[in-house]
Amino acid sequence: MREPSILGDLRYAVRSLRQSPGFVLIAVITLGLGIGANTSAFSILNEAMFRPLPYPDSDRLDCIYRATPRNPRGAVSAGDYLDLISRPSGYQEIAAYGPTDMSLAEPGHPADMVRGVRVSANLFATLGVEPRLGRAFRPEEAVAGNHRVLVSSHRYWQRQFAGDAGIVGRTVRVDGEPHEIVGVLPAAFDDWRHLGWADLFRPLGLGEKETRDRSSDWLHLVGRRPEGLTREQAASFVADFGRRLAEELPDAGAGATWRTLSIYDSVLEETDPRILGMLIGLSGFVLLIACSNLANLLLARTMARARELAVRAALGASRIRLLRPLLVESLLVALAGGAGAILVAMWTFDWIASVSVGDSGEGIALALDGRIVLWALGASLFTAVAFGVAPALFALKLDLNQALRSGGRGVNGDRGHRRFRQLIIVSQFALAMVLLGGAALFVSGLRALSDSRDGWESDHLVTGTILLPTATYPGEEEITRFQRLALARLEALPGVESASISGAMPFFGSAEARKFLVAGREAPGPGREPAALVNGVTPHYFETVGTRLLAGRIFGAGDTRDAPRVFVINQAMARGLFGDESPIGRRIARAGGKIPNWGEIVGVVGDVRTVYPDGGKVTYQLYHPLAQEPQALGELAVRTAGAAPSTLVAGIRAAITQLDPDLPVRKLQPADSAIARANHDLGILGSMLSFLAVLGLGLAALGIYGVIARTVALRTGEFGIRLALGAQTGDIARLVLASGAKLALVGSALGLAGAGASYRLIAAVFPGIQAHSAIVLGGVTLVLTGVAQLACYIPARNASRISPVEALRAE
Repeated sequence: MREPSILGDLRYAVRSLRQSPGFVLIAVITLGLGIGANTSAFSILNEAMFRPLPYPDSDRLDCIYRATPRNPRGAVSAGDYLDLISRPSGYQEIAAYGPTDMSLAEPGHPADMVRGVRVSANLFATLGVEPRLGRAFRPEEAVAGNHRVLVSSHRYWQRQFAGDAGIVGRTVRVDGEPHEIVGVLPAAFDDWRHLGWADLFRPLGLGEKETRDRSSDWLHLVGRRPEGLTREQAASFVADFGRRLAEELPDAGAGATWRTLSIYDSVLEETDPRILGMLIGLSGFVLLIACSNLANLLLARTMARARELAVRAALGASRIRLLRPLLVESLLVALAGGAGAILVAMWTFDWIASVSVGDSGEGIALALDGRIVLWALGASLFTAVAFGVAPALFALKLDLNQALRSGGRGVNGDRGHRRFRQLIIVSQFALAMVLLGGAALFVSGLRALSDSRDGWESDHLVTGTILLPTATYPGEEEITRFQRLALARLEALPGVESASISGAMPFFGSAEARKFLVAGREAPGPGREPAALVNGVTPHYFETVGTRLLAGRIFGAGDTRDAPRVFVINQAMARGLFGDESPIGRRIARAGGKIPNWGEIVGVVGDVRTVYPDGGKVTYQLYHPLAQEPQALGELAVRTAGAAPSTLVAGIRAAITQLDPDLPVRKLQPADSAIARANHDLGILGSMLSFLAVLGLGLAALGIYGVIARTVALRTGEFGIRLALGAQTGDIARLVLASGAKLALVGSALGLAGAGASYRLIAAVFPGIQAHSAIVLGGVTLVLTGVAQLACYIPARNASRISPVEALRAE
């Protein structure tokens, strides 16, 4: 007898599937959701790591870091950058850039704060990018005084200037000074992965003070290697430079090493690969649950067709001939599920683009490409091969005599088949426990962190950011005068209790870390000095943000630039440096200077913990009067006297505008809104994990429903006998529900270990997230069991309605 061709098997499989539309619909939807979730997770990984950057020969680009124990990807000072480019280097080009906010004003329009980047003149050439309009920066424009030129991003050109082709040569006011727009970058350069959502670029224009400052690390470096220079050789040069610099400048270079990283590897933060790995792994669990459902469906379908297979075998069909149509059916269903997965992934793209919109007004735009399609195809083939084995094994071990005696009812399968199907359900609920437990722990911990108020209060508080233009406020005296006038104007507004300006808000943490010496103690070796996070604040800062004074005093109007230096420290720093002794009156000074500039500790305040989940334990925190170290960039805080914060936003903005029409206030909003926005990206991750968890739970519920429903069908005769012998319908229903609950509880118990492992992973990546794991996991277990009971309800109800007479007659 001639063996049919693959095409014949395909036609046979299509005809067979057309006769079971319900099976096909459920299988395709199940696989579409499972493969789609996994494909969506891979799409995020593809966007972050595999999609090419918009730079020619980007494999020759390295990011250069000054690594410290606190920050392995630290920026460098302007002095370090100038030293690096002045020495012989294997790099073809080394460019520098540093983010900075800019105040931009056009005639007839209010001032706006934009995201700017100060760049070396060769940055675009190093990256291999040519402007779409106009030109790039010239070398002479890197000199301070010649730096008043701008290059616009394509996105900002479209949004702010409506894509005006005559934009080149237009003059706008930036930080109070006229700047000429000389170029517009191509659209491909609007890539969030490297430079972020930058609006405008301008030359570095380093001043004399910046070139001498070795303590302010704000520049990021990127180098292009020439052909023939390996990454290892370039890394060796950079490391040697770092060692020489530490020998020449031990105070500034102690404890730091220099390293390089491929520009692709630099796209992700240190913790991002673990986050993406967790997302891929958990989405893989959803895929496994979906695939196990397919295995159960295919096995049940094959068992129901046992007599058909037996007849074909009796007529001379070989085992391979019996298997081929089954495998082709599995492949067709899996491929249809893969096509559905593409639709699910594209829906996910739209969702991510909408929820990821940041302050720039831009979201992450994922696009379908060949890698994503191949991933979905690979997942489909894996599904067809791995989980089409179960029905194939059943067909190989088919008992022909039993199948032929079964008539048209199929066979029930032996104890091994039943145990296999129960094992699948237990595995599904174990995986669902990992998914639901991990998501619940992450979301509850993130919510608890966002709701916490450790050392500060956000109620009745309005916050915003101001940047004083250098042209209008060139020196410390002008900066201090404006800040004093602004606070007086704000505190005079109706409904305002107090106002302050600081370097950072307590719920977002201080940006700058400094090392200190303690008077009367032997100076530690370079790099071993105690470090503290530093924040400059105005006199009413602590009462405005709600940080409690524990000892001594806070700053007053007399703590000016000409007054003796004073500090306020937090409780952790007081205990760490002075133990049980009172720190009031003790003197400290910043380490690294030739002559220590001593200041007196006058107060101790409570510890402050940020809302960021990577904050970890409370560190040393130090405050100084802002008037003693004025800075142009400041965080504004206004506490209302019982009024809703949103009602004062317009009045605050008007008060600042009256003082300086060219001065915008960025992100002026109630503090609670700013806090809610702070962990927006992690909130998206939490939503993704929750979606995966709910999807996995739904698929597991579908699986247990199918198994229990078939079990009820197979045990119809048994239930009829029980009822005939006097059993109540409630007893039958409880028996069915108990069997489902048992499977769900066993699976949940096995999944507890995986859920605990996922929680430990979350805690390692985000030390600030703490959840009551026992309570959360106990609640998740109840949810899983409850969903299992709901899934078993319909089969239990059907079992309780069995007619003993009809059941026995059928037997």
